[in-house]
Amino acid sequence: MVKLFQRSCLLLLALVGLQFSKLAYAAIDLSLVDNGFVILQYHHVDENTPDVTSLSNEKFIQHLQLIEKLGFTVVDLAEAIDKVRAGEVLPDKSVAISFDDGYKNIAKQALPELKKRGWPATIFVNPGLLAKSPSFYLTWDELKYWSKHKMTIANHGWEHDYWVRDNAATNMNWQQKIKQSITKTEQAIEQHIGYSKKLVAYPYGEYDSWIQTWLKQQKLITFGQQSGAVAQFSDFTALPRYPASGIYADEKTLTTKLLTKALPVDYNLLPSPIVSDSANPPSFQIKLLTALVNSLNCFIGGKAEMDLQKLSANEYKISAKQKLATGRSRYNCTMQTKQAGRFYWLSQPWLIE
Repeated sequence: MVKLFQRSCLLLLALVGLQFSKLAYAAIDLSLVDNGFVILQYHHVDENTPDVTSLSNEKFIQHLQLIEKLGFTVVDLAEAIDKVRAGEVLPDKSVAISFDDGYKNIAKQALPELKKRGWPATIFVNPGLLAKSPSFYLTWDELKYWSKHKMTIANHGWEHDYWVRDNAATNMNWQQKIKQSITKTEQAIEQHIGYSKKLVAYPYGEYDSWIQTWLKQQKLITFGQQSGAVAQFSDFTALPRYPASGIYADEKTLTTKLLTKALPVDYNLLPSPIVSDSANPPSFQIKLLTALVNSLNCFIGGKAEMDLQKLSANEYKISAKQKLATGRSRYNCTMQTKQAGRFYWLSQPWLIE
């Protein structure tokens, strides 16, 4: 009887804690809702690499000039996250820069251009690959050099493995393999660079709830490849970044993305991106943490082929009107802020099995 009473008390405390958490989010004022930053994601900076993940050195420099022209502050990724989570106010226009894979071509002109401006960036690396192909990837000595010039070296898995395949949610052997990939990379970074900022980028931007739970337990901050901005109410196991290469290198659309803010919802309540064929098209619900500023609009593939159902004053159910193709997809939702030309943005990624 005593044990039953204790369990009941613990359950009650948990429920109270959950409600308090939700109330805390609901009490966030507008100035804190707007406090955040965006992250740009690059791969190759070269004219002779795959178009989909590349842009030229000339185009990269144009992006840096655009950042300067728009009056942005380039922030250190780890420091900006710490400040946002602590409720410290960042400059209104703040952006962090990141590179995935640590290709050697970024050191030819991209990193020197950042160094010349005194701007920080984060390079997510795969130690197993750079050991196999030192002529293609930055070596540990080169990464050590750039780490002394405001470049943070961070975790992208040992060999750019797939992390959510082979029924990963129930396959313990698969999960253990991925955990070892992440842990081994953390150890390599600490060994060769001398420290780790505990930042991890999902290969291919793919993730699932099982790995999010484990990463949170390890106190690792993790990044996807879905669009959007970072704020205090973000899910720090699936932070968004704006790809800025290939078709996303256009300066006009990049300007719009740079000026975005995180749509004010509790991102920790968003669903897993993994969708079975029987649940296709997927749907999810959001509840705005503040009063509606303007109308909410949702898109898929740049088209408004969405079913946007209003459940209450600030609550919506969102789904596509047709099945999504197998592979990666996403729903994007935007709402104009009180400032002309600036939008709140949310992107929910999907991986259709």
